[in-house]
Amino acid sequence: MEITVENNKNQLKVTIIGAVDNENAEELKSQFQQFLKNDFEEAIFDLSFVPFITSSGIGKFLIFYKNIISLGRKMRVKGINDNLFDLFKSIKLDKLFPIEK
Repeated sequence: MEITVENNKNQLKVTIIGAVDNENAEELKSQFQQFLKNDFEEAIFDLSFVPFITSSGIGKFLIFYKNIISLGRKMRVKGINDNLFDLFKSIKLDKLFPIEK
């Protein structure tokens, strides 16, 4: 898994490349903790290159979401494939933050 980050115009743009399995979820967790130290209004996650996410990975996204909402910030997911889109909708993540294909 690779993570690239751009922080500009109050947007933190995060591109994740590769599967988010249980091992990578721990790396994601530490990255998310670093992201919280940045100054931004909205975190945008590009998941165009993520073939799948384990439940542990989804859990890390939920924890990050909870943390940024408590800081008055927003989160959005874009570039999600059909399988992940269906999964995110089935567990109602689309009710928490916008999800775009």
